[in-house]
Amino acid sequence: MSVTNNWFVSERGELRLGGRVLLSDLVSRVELADGFVAIGAVSATEKSQDAWVHKIDSIAISHTWEECDQWFKVRTIIRNDSQTAVNIRSVEPFSGVLCLGWDRIFSQSETMTKKVGIFEFQGIFESHMCVALSGLNDEEGLLAGFEDLSDSFYRFSADASVRRLTPVCPREDIALAPGAELEISPLLIGAGQRMSALFSEYAKVTGQRLGARVSSETMSGWCSWYHYYGSETEDDILENARVLRASPLGERIKVIQIDEGWNRPGVDAQRVWGDWQPGGKFPMGMKRMADEIHALGFQAGLWLAPFSADPASTLVAEHPDWLIQTRNRQGGLLDAGGPAEVKGLDLTHPEVLNWLEETFNRVFYDWGFDYVKIDFLMHGVLEGNRFDPTKTTAEAFRMGMEVIRRCAGEEKFVLACGSPLGPAIGLCDAMRIGPDVGGRWYAPINLVEWPQGNCSIRAAAYPTFYRQWMHEAWWQNDPDCLLARDVSVSHEIAAFEHIRAELPTTGLGISEKDFGLTLNEAEFWVRAVWFTGGLSVLSEVWNNLPPERQLLLQQAFASHRQKVGLVNCFRDPDLAVLRSTSDRAMIGLFNLSDDSKSIQISENACNDKSYKEWLSGEIISVREGRFPPLPPRSARIWIEFPE
Repeated sequence: MSVTNNWFVSERGELRLGGRVLLSDLVSRVELADGFVAIGAVSATEKSQDAWVHKIDSIAISHTWEECDQWFKVRTIIRNDSQTAVNIRSVEPFSGVLCLGWDRIFSQSETMTKKVGIFEFQGIFESHMCVALSGLNDEEGLLAGFEDLSDSFYRFSADASVRRLTPVCPREDIALAPGAELEISPLLIGAGQRMSALFSEYAKVTGQRLGARVSSETMSGWCSWYHYYGSETEDDILENARVLRASPLGERIKVIQIDEGWNRPGVDAQRVWGDWQPGGKFPMGMKRMADEIHALGFQAGLWLAPFSADPASTLVAEHPDWLIQTRNRQGGLLDAGGPAEVKGLDLTHPEVLNWLEETFNRVFYDWGFDYVKIDFLMHGVLEGNRFDPTKTTAEAFRMGMEVIRRCAGEEKFVLACGSPLGPAIGLCDAMRIGPDVGGRWYAPINLVEWPQGNCSIRAAAYPTFYRQWMHEAWWQNDPDCLLARDVSVSHEIAAFEHIRAELPTTGLGISEKDFGLTLNEAEFWVRAVWFTGGLSVLSEVWNNLPPERQLLLQQAFASHRQKVGLVNCFRDPDLAVLRSTSDRAMIGLFNLSDDSKSIQISENACNDKSYKEWLSGEIISVREGRFPPLPPRSARIWIEFPE
C-alpha cells in the first residue's frame, strides 16, 4: 500500500482517504493523433509505494504522488521511447470510478458564457479547470482540479451512468520528439470538506502557482456600453463624466471607460476591429480624450478587442498572414480562421506580438490611458494552424496576454472579458466571469449555448454566485455593469434587433415594454454586485434615472471588504445562499426564479440571532434558521444585528 499520511493508493488501484475509498479502478491513458491509445491500470506496488510507470509500445506513462497540505497531488510525465516523433492528442491521468454517493456536481465552461452551476449528477458532464461533487446537504465533497492552467485547456469528463471521473489534458496533436518527455500540470484532488471550502483552497493554490494579481482595492467606474451600445461620441463621454463628477458618485467612481465604437469612422460605419485608431466620432483624438477625463479627476479607460480582426480592417488587408489559418471545406486551402464576421490573430506570430506591443504602448503611454477592457479574447484561441505549431492554443493565448501585461506594468489596470479563464490567471487584474447584463431581467438568447440566456440580469447573476470563489484569489471578479433603469433605451432595442437577426432567440420580445427593471429586479442586482464584492461599474446616464434609482445605485459603491462564499444552492439551483466567512455575519439570499422561496439555513451560526437588512433596514429574529420568504426575482442581505 502506498501511504502518504491520510491519502494513499492501494495495490488494488484505489485512491483512499483514511479508511474510505474515493476512487477505484484507476486508469491512465494517452491517445495519439493516429488513433493509437496507450492505457494502463494505476496502482501501488511493493517496489514502488508512491509512483507508477507503465509502458505500451514506445509510450511510457509515469506518475508520482504525494500529499501536499490537504491535497493529493499527482504528477504525470509522458515519454516517447520511439525513434520518430509522435503526435499526442490527449492525456487522461488518474481516471477513476467515484465510490461515494455524491449526487450533485459543479460543472463549468472555460469561458465566461455557456454553462456554470451545480447540477443533479445525471448523464455526462464536462467541466473545465476543475470539477466538484457533493451530496444534497454539502456536508462533504470532492474537488479535482489541475494546478497549472497555463499550458492547456484542462477539463474533466464525468459520466454518471458508470460513475467515472476522467481528467483530460488536450495536447492538440502536437508532436513529441524521439526520446523527449512531456510533463503536464499536476492534478490535485481534495476531499473531506464542504464544496465551498474546497473551492476556496483550490483557488488559492492555483492563484499562487500562476502569480495571481490580487488587489486590496476594488475598482469602480462608469462604462458607456449599456446605454450607447457603440454609438457614443466624444461629447457623450465627456458630458457623462462632468455629470458624474458633480453627482454623489463623484468621489466614488475611479475610471471613465470608453467602450466599443470609438474607432469606427462614423456612427453607422462598418466595424473595423484591428485598426485601433480614433474614428470619426472622436475627432479630438484619444490622447486629448484621456487628458480631458484626467482633468475631471478620473482615470481614463478604453475598450479594445486586441486578438480580433474584422475583414474590413486595414490590418487584415495588409497582414493576412497574421491570422489563424484553417482549411476550408471546398478546396482544402488555408483561409483566415474564425466566423465570417471576425478573424483571430495568431498570437504565436512574432510580428503579431510586436504589433500588440506597439498598440498597447500607444494606448498606455502615447495616449495616457490608465485602464483597458480587453474583450473577445476567445478569438485568440480559435482552432487552426499557427506560426508556431509547437504551442497549444492556451500557450498561444498566454503569449499574447503576456505582451499586454508587460506593457501595462504594475500601474495600469487590465480587465479581461470574453476570455478563457484559466490561462489568464496572473496576467489580468480583473475578469468578467459571466454573460452580459442588460436593461431586462431575462433574455432567451441562444439557449443551447447559453442555458440562462444572455444580455440580462438573470444571465449575469448565475456565474456571479457560482464563480465567487475565484474573486480575490485569481483576480477581481467583474460581474458586469450596474444597471437600474426602469425604462427602455433606444440603442438597446436596436442592439437586440441585431441579436435577434443573428442568433436563435425563440420568444425574445424587443418592444419597449420588454425592457426596464422593476424595483425588485434592480435591487436584486445592486445587492448581488455589492455583496459579492467585485467591480462596481455603472453603465447608466445618471441624469436619466429617477431619484430613487439614483439613490439605490449609490449604495453599491461602498465596499464592505468582507470575504464571501457560496453556502448552498444544491437543492434549488435558482436559490443562491452566500455568507461572509469573517466574524461579522452577513447572509445574502438571492431568488432567481419566478416563484417565492421559503428559506431555512441549517448552519448553527445562523440561528437565534437578530439581523438587519442592508437596503431596507428591516430587522428580524431568526429561529431554527428560518428566514422570511423571498419574493420572485428578489434578494435580501441580512447583517447580524447589533453589529
